[in-house]
Amino acid sequence: MSQKNPFRIHGVVTRPYFTDRESEVRRIREHLTEPGSKLLVIGERRMGKSSAIAVAADDARDEHGVVVFADFSTVSSVVDMSNRLLAAAAKALGKKWKDVLTHVVRGIGMSVSLSPDPLTGALLPSLELGLRQAPLAEQQESLTRVLNQLNAMAGERGVGLGIVIDEFQEIRNFGAEQAEWHLRGVIQHHDHLAYVLAGSRTHLIRNMLDKGRAFYGLLDKLEFGPIDPAHLAEWIDDRMQGHGVASKAAGSRIVAIAGPRTRDIVQLARKTFDIASVGGSADEGTIQRAFRELVDEEDALIRTWWARLTANQQNMMRAIAAAGDPLTSKASLQRFGLPSSSTVTQALQTFIAEGTIQRGGPGGYTFDSPYMRGWVIANALPDIGMELPVTFTPGI
Repeated sequence: MSQKNPFRIHGVVTRPYFTDRESEVRRIREHLTEPGSKLLVIGERRMGKSSAIAVAADDARDEHGVVVFADFSTVSSVVDMSNRLLAAAAKALGKKWKDVLTHVVRGIGMSVSLSPDPLTGALLPSLELGLRQAPLAEQQESLTRVLNQLNAMAGERGVGLGIVIDEFQEIRNFGAEQAEWHLRGVIQHHDHLAYVLAGSRTHLIRNMLDKGRAFYGLLDKLEFGPIDPAHLAEWIDDRMQGHGVASKAAGSRIVAIAGPRTRDIVQLARKTFDIASVGGSADEGTIQRAFRELVDEEDALIRTWWARLTANQQNMMRAIAAAGDPLTSKASLQRFGLPSSSTVTQALQTFIAEGTIQRGGPGGYTFDSPYMRGWVIANALPDIGMELPVTFTPGI
């Protein structure tokens, strides 16, 4: 059944499973094919940034461009960043520039080992393992040399080369502001590389852009917000109907319940389609069942998180899920047994920083994930005698 599902959520998503974002894709593509340009793509998680960049990169390649895509989200050292770029460059350039490995290895002047890609068999370079334990300055030098060498290669061949660094703000984990200045000092001189830096930790990135900080005035900016709800709802209905499932305005309901983040919405559309394909029709009952199944699939993970919370923190989560009076109001404090408003506000900052809670919504705060919200509604509100539909969505 899932093989015929017209919705995809895993990994980056490209056409035809990708919709809208025409202006964003066009702007990213234009930057990727303009040597010397530097674009920052900034937006919350699960909005589809990485997919839009992947689509733009495909379009750039169709125009005979070359794009190197490196993801910094999992790195544990600066050398890991260098290795990500080296491997990505080998994959992107190896087919076009046959001597790329030799050129890179010679150019960076550091000990490099080659190992086969388990999927393709292509040789991928990486710096010697011991360098990961080297002093920060030495590790940063490896990143400098890799990027400088890519810039030199592009210049020698007279071509532009697009460099995408996803979750670039992770450089701050290795040197804080000094790491920002180091990266700026490297990329600002590269006339043959087109940089697209992307990140989802928006509060950190906005600080990095402040006056007096390293990236102030260096980058063009592309804010990545939600897709237009009406467009997304219509697209969902069209995709369902085009694959044999009648949609009784399911798209708008799915967007309302799971929005505003694209992945959450498409995740509910995907589950709804799987259930509806049995009877051939997607309606309110199907959506309710699909949402509950997604909540149940998260049960083990959320229960582990819930068990680590204090009683006061658990009560805060109940208050946010119920979304009545403002969270720090006297009515909310009394109703949910919360401590003082100042204590609640301080605790909220921690949950906001870790990405569990966001500002917004009728009560002033909301869950980052609609499925976590649904879990608290279904499993924790009954503890205090409150019964709400699992799909209860504040404000609608």
